[in-house]
Amino acid sequence: MVTAIIDDHKMIAEAIKSCLLSQNVASEIFTFNSAQLFFDGIDPGNLPGIIITDLLMPGTNGVELLKAYQEFFKSKNKKEYKLIVLSTISDHQTVKMAMRYGADAYLSKESTIEELIEAIHECMRGNKYIGTKLRTNIINNFISDEQIVYHLSPREKDVLQLICSGNTIKEAAYKMNLSVHTVKSYYKNIMKKFNVNRTSDLIIFAVKNGFYQINS
Repeated sequence: MVTAIIDDHKMIAEAIKSCLLSQNVASEIFTFNSAQLFFDGIDPGNLPGIIITDLLMPGTNGVELLKAYQEFFKSKNKKEYKLIVLSTISDHQTVKMAMRYGADAYLSKESTIEELIEAIHECMRGNKYIGTKLRTNIINNFISDEQIVYHLSPREKDVLQLICSGNTIKEAAYKMNLSVHTVKSYYKNIMKKFNVNRTSDLIIFAVKNGFYQINS
């Protein structure tokens, strides 16, 4: 089975490829560091039957990414393929959204390679699969969906939306018609309120807590 692994972290993609090949899970595996590189570089005559993809990458992401895969395969007249999401985003709303928009399986990046292989086998049998840890999160959220309220000013919300959409601070400043210094100040305030230190953690936190919809 031809397989494609799409992840902007090259080391992760190559590690998964090595493990799957050693377990004879796939006959041929291609790795791509973005969805666009996949669309541009995959051989139309040798389309993968399995796609293992991150959900949050530069460029297209979220629901739009899942839709893009569907449109790509539709244009190539290939109906049978399995889409497995392997992501750091683990909130129950995103998991349900991904399954609703075409994912056959959804696993956390904390999952073992053994569970990824199990998910692949389940998908090939025509079943849906959600990672063990994610299933626990979904059940816990169903039983008790408590949410902490974080207050952001209107300007901070605007900055957050732009950053989560892939803009740099400089680009956000240009779009908001503000100085880079001012936007950087808003950005630092948001990071402090959310108690995070990296932009990637900020985006994950914003998605988990409903400040940013990944399909927006």
